[in-house]
Amino acid sequence: MAYKIKLYRPSGFIGETKGEAGETLLACIGAAGIFLDAPCGGQGKCGKCLVRLSPDGEEVLACRTRIDGDLEVYLPDELEMKIADAGTGGSERGGRSPAEDGTGGANARQGRRLGVAVDIGTTTVVAHLTDMDTGERLATASGVNAQRPYGADVISRIQYSAENGHEVLTRLIREQLSKLILETCAMSGAQAKNIGYVSIAANTIMEHLAAGYSPVGMGTVPFTTVSLFGDEMAAGSDLPVANDALLYFAPAISAYVGGDITAGMLAAGLEDMDGPVVYLDIGTNGEIALKTGDKYFCCATAAGPAFEGAEITMGMAAVGGAINHVKWDGGLKLSIVGESEPRGLCGSGLLDALAVLLETGAVDETGRLLDPGEIDHEIAASIAVADGQNAFMLTDAKNVYMTASDIRKLQLAKSAIAAGIQTLLHHVGIVGDGVRQFILAGGFGSFMDQFSAARIGLFPESFLPVAKTLGNTAGEGAAVALCSAEARAKLEGIRARCEYIELSASPVFNEQFVEQMMFPDGGAR
Repeated sequence: MAYKIKLYRPSGFIGETKGEAGETLLACIGAAGIFLDAPCGGQGKCGKCLVRLSPDGEEVLACRTRIDGDLEVYLPDELEMKIADAGTGGSERGGRSPAEDGTGGANARQGRRLGVAVDIGTTTVVAHLTDMDTGERLATASGVNAQRPYGADVISRIQYSAENGHEVLTRLIREQLSKLILETCAMSGAQAKNIGYVSIAANTIMEHLAAGYSPVGMGTVPFTTVSLFGDEMAAGSDLPVANDALLYFAPAISAYVGGDITAGMLAAGLEDMDGPVVYLDIGTNGEIALKTGDKYFCCATAAGPAFEGAEITMGMAAVGGAINHVKWDGGLKLSIVGESEPRGLCGSGLLDALAVLLETGAVDETGRLLDPGEIDHEIAASIAVADGQNAFMLTDAKNVYMTASDIRKLQLAKSAIAAGIQTLLHHVGIVGDGVRQFILAGGFGSFMDQFSAARIGLFPESFLPVAKTLGNTAGEGAAVALCSAEARAKLEGIRARCEYIELSASPVFNEQFVEQMMFPDGGAR
């Protein structure tokens, strides 16, 4: 039986939907197209999908509340879902133009010939509307991935697909792509009917879902894919593009090293670099590539969503109100996205906060957050009990904090990435100081403080002098592939010369994971 569900924000009534008896509120709200954050995918672990069933009632978890009658549901304020510094500047793209290499084919028409380069991240999605004849970027639109209520990481979304089918997740990402495309057109005054090519770079799971393929085979050994992409298909009638538009997916290397990595390495210029070069893209997975000679070696570490701010007590995406940088300078100094009141911490803020705790001696080598009486530093005044455990209070009101459990999750994540780096270096017989260049890619790599990252042991301190932050290389790679058949051929060449190292079968990785759990000893300063 279907019941009426009336939905409210603090600003007032926002709409009405229906829900079947026994359905969770989270599923009902998601089906209505309304965003409610649920990083754990409705497993009841993250505690983020809180709603009220009356204006002043107790909060309940939407993922654990089942519909048994007509309801009025009061949602929290809607987050501003624009991603910080998604990239809006125009730029020229290298390579031959579509007029020279044939891209778009029958899509040639009077006026501008347009394309869209898309980076589909597990957490965020960014779309760049591009003039395909000149490579000029006309507009950029971005947002938090619409699939996020079904899990913050790819494993959660694979699990959801296994239990419910992948169709809902495919619909959500295709609808979001449509929305972003139309948004870029509105921003630039362009006509969507002139979009003849869409180039997508994403991890392999996201590419499967965007293409309409099930990702379920990648959830268990032997991690089977439906496709490793690198090809074109019809864009489909559900995207607001030309009727004969084509959709291109950057080639993936394995189930867990996707087209976002090949596209990123191309955009970063690894093909022209002398090795050894380490390329690191940190998200819900940590994808790592090592170039030596003309060969590539790569791996993926199951870092979990901690660095994305998910499954962290006060964690959030890098949107308005997120603390994105923390330092100690005679007291706590915070930087906040949007310069608004702090509401939580995104990944770069979490990393900084942990580095501050290590540097001041509030967290020891094993990762234990000490009691205030054990800390010989002024920061002791910022340590208090929250949620039944020690916590680092980042605001005077003590409404934003990082708990001891959060530190453990970050510790596991950094250990997985650090161990992956060491495993690749060991595989080719290179020590840390033999690395000539270190490329940090992706949104998190752009925002994080390199010194904080080295302080917590995310990568060796010897990498700092050769480190470069290149930002959203996946999106840039998608843009290069959009405008150049030569670039797409280079992507295939990278894949052909890349050897994938499966870490789950590596004794070196297992040893390193345990070793890297310890934090570097810096002592209080």
